[in-house]
Amino acid sequence: MEFLALLAGIGVVAAAPLVPSLRPTAKKVVAGGLVVAERTRNIVAVAGEQWADLVAEAKAERDAEAEARAAAVETIEITIPEE
Repeated sequence: MEFLALLAGIGVVAAAPLVPSLRPTAKKVVAGGLVVAERTRNIVAVAGEQWADLVAEAKAERDAEAEARAAAVETIEITIPEE
């Protein structure tokens, strides 16, 4: 999406010498592309943090379950009487 906006902006800037009134439009298109890029970066950063939290929680639960299973194992002592 941002690539298309930047590409359109470049096209308008390239045509700007031929049509001087296109320069303000080019600046608006590029500015819009920059806004989209910044918002996309923020969304990806938040999603990455949430993913890392989810993975950490899953690992913690898995470790807790393994510890609970290990603690649940009983040791049985068998004594053999001497004859």
